[in-house]
Amino acid sequence: MSPERKREKQDKANGRSKLIKVFLADYKMSLGCKDCGYKGHHSALEFDHITGDKEINICFAKSIRQAKREIEKCEVVCSNCHRIRTYNKHPCKPDLYQRKLEKLVEELRTENQ
Repeated sequence: MSPERKREKQDKANGRSKLIKVFLADYKMSLGCKDCGYKGHHSALEFDHITGDKEINICFAKSIRQAKREIEKCEVVCSNCHRIRTYNKHPCKPDLYQRKLEKLVEELRTENQ
């Protein structure tokens, strides 16, 4: 492939990528956070997959059509609400971390004696 053709293809891909990013930002801002209503800035809004199988991260979509197919499985939420939702779906296990910490502390005590 000639350098000119390669540059032409790259420019076309970059233009398409910019259009997708603008579409996603506008879409998120039009809805705001489903949980708290936040609409301050598009970068603080995220897509939370709630149905179906996640095929791609929406930000990696190669077309608006591909992004829309994935968006159908999502709700728009702010990053704080997304973290809370994720925690509630998959709570961390502090007892597991506590046991690991206690084991590490015991190993350090043993090494230092």
